[in-house]
Amino acid sequence: MEFREAEQSDVPMLAEINRQLIEDEWEGNAMSLPRLEARMSRWLRDGDYRAVLFHEDGVVVAYCLVSVDEDSAYIRHFYVLREHRRGGTGRRAMELLLRDVVPAGLRITLDVLASNAGGHGFWRSVGFRDYSVRMELLPRSVDSAAAAAASA
Repeated sequence: MEFREAEQSDVPMLAEINRQLIEDEWEGNAMSLPRLEARMSRWLRDGDYRAVLFHEDGVVVAYCLVSVDEDSAYIRHFYVLREHRRGGTGRRAMELLLRDVVPAGLRITLDVLASNAGGHGFWRSVGFRDYSVRMELLPRSVDSAAAAAASA
């Protein structure tokens, strides 16, 4: 496996991969491809994140969107393309990421959806451990919020 840092010309491909990630992990509506492209382009242009493409035999098999500073790194996205799962691709990509992209000695964090049991297992298998629980309150419609307030 090899890797390269993505460039602006890769944004359409990165947006498509990001769309697949969202489909795999979220229920509900995904962002449109133009919106995903705009967001990815901004992240790369502004230097907020580095996008790393992992490939085998010239074929992209995984990608990572990571932010690295002097003290820590944050993995925003890590995605193995569907047809390349269950064969060690994710583990090989993580080994490269930790060896050649993220400097040794940094604290690395990431978020995993509570519903993503496979993700939890994968991250634990490569050495990550639970750190915190992030919780959310989903938006309610105005009618249901008013009804809830009235019944209180």
